[in-house]
Amino acid sequence: MLQLRREARLTIRPVGPFDLGRLSKLHKACFDEGWSRADLAHLLSLPGSFGLVVRLQEAGFAGIEQARGVGFALCRVVRDESELLSLGVVPEQRRRRIAVQLLEAGMARCFAGGARVMFLEVAVDNAGARALYEAHGFERVGVRADYYLRADGNRVDAYTMRCDLDRFVRG
Repeated sequence: MLQLRREARLTIRPVGPFDLGRLSKLHKACFDEGWSRADLAHLLSLPGSFGLVVRLQEAGFAGIEQARGVGFALCRVVRDESELLSLGVVPEQRRRRIAVQLLEAGMARCFAGGARVMFLEVAVDNAGARALYEAHGFERVGVRADYYLRADGNRVDAYTMRCDLDRFVRG
């Protein structure tokens, strides 16, 4: 009997209170300075803050469908401004346009929440992330010296970037 393998599916959904442990593990898998469950709980309790998580659903053992988190975005809206606080995709799932989907979903939700601009910081040596943001209309507006701490103890600067969400959503 021939069995066809079901394709893996990606779903993006809002982060809920029971996702904090998984979200912390995802953050630590993506960044040298991983955020704790308490850090994330505090951040998400701030007015206007929200998170999105991407789950990969695929057939597992004995054909039982399994879902695992592979990426996330954390944002905050304050009046007409928003900030992308963190966006990450686990290393083994990168280069599959998951970050594109997360960024676009976060930008759309911020716009729907009243934001007209979005800000973010990105490490100057993160060429892939910089290219993603630039492709979505972000422009450099500043530099933050020694912003990120690397696992080896070195620090790296970050670019501050800005995007006009009106242009993105309507453009």
